[in-house]
Amino acid sequence: MLVVIAVLLWRSQSHGGGAEASISLGEIFTAAVKLEPQDASSADAAVRRAARERGEPEPRTQTVMTASTTKLARILWVDDYPDGNLYETVALEQLGKFVTKATSTAAALRYLDELDFALIITDVGRDGDHQAGKDLIRRVRSGGHTLPIVVYTVGAARRRAALLEAGADAVVHMPDELVHDVTSRLAAR
Repeated sequence: MLVVIAVLLWRSQSHGGGAEASISLGEIFTAAVKLEPQDASSADAAVRRAARERGEPEPRTQTVMTASTTKLARILWVDDYPDGNLYETVALEQLGKFVTKATSTAAALRYLDELDFALIITDVGRDGDHQAGKDLIRRVRSGGHTLPIVVYTVGAARRRAALLEAGADAVVHMPDELVHDVTSRLAAR
């Protein structure tokens, strides 16, 4: 029952960026669920905290564009150290994105077989394998998936060409770049 509500919430939208779903089984059971993303300023605060935690300069302007934040979506984030992306995850979830974490390529591929995702975020190296991100991208593309793949990594500039050639849609380094790119791509879908 709750799975049905979650799917309805994920697939539906309202004008304010939230979603509502209700379900009733006659006189036995009635449930109403309302989910709304928090405002863009809360997401911006999380992006700023992420930049500070990474030792990067804070963005000078508001990084989250309100118009691009209103679409609910499920994101698969693949990183062997997911706690390192805490504030970036908070920012995306405050904007109505459901973030599912996988710590390995194998787990990510299993998630893709079981759930519908609107976008993938991945790092480059995992568990000593410096090509894990590129391998994931190639395997996702060879499996016929066309969803956007955003690589979030240190040294994005030097890795960009190889990762784009492998099938990534974007390669970013800064938290504000990540949130902006993800929300823009999802708004365009």
